[in-house]
Amino acid sequence: RKQQDLQDLQNRLTNELMAETQKNNLQLRDSINSFLKDYNKLKGYSFIISNTGGDNLLYADRTLNITQEIAEGLNARYVSAPKK
Repeated sequence: RKQQDLQDLQNRLTNELMAETQKNNLQLRDSINSFLKDYNKLKGYSFIISNTGGDNLLYADRTLNITQEIAEGLNARYVSAPKK
């Protein structure tokens, strides 16, 4: 019986962790998308492409890489956001 209780607890905690991780990932994606909308109002790009490993970007001129600007802007927004 104890072993079953421990297994049930492990399953419940695993499910809670997965749900919390998914919620945090969605919040992060929403935050990045919101920032990119504001950022693009100033910069006027036609498109902004992610260059994570799973995307279709095969080559890009490094001078067009705005990753550092985006990271700095997101960090500034995060620092000034009210803490929970």
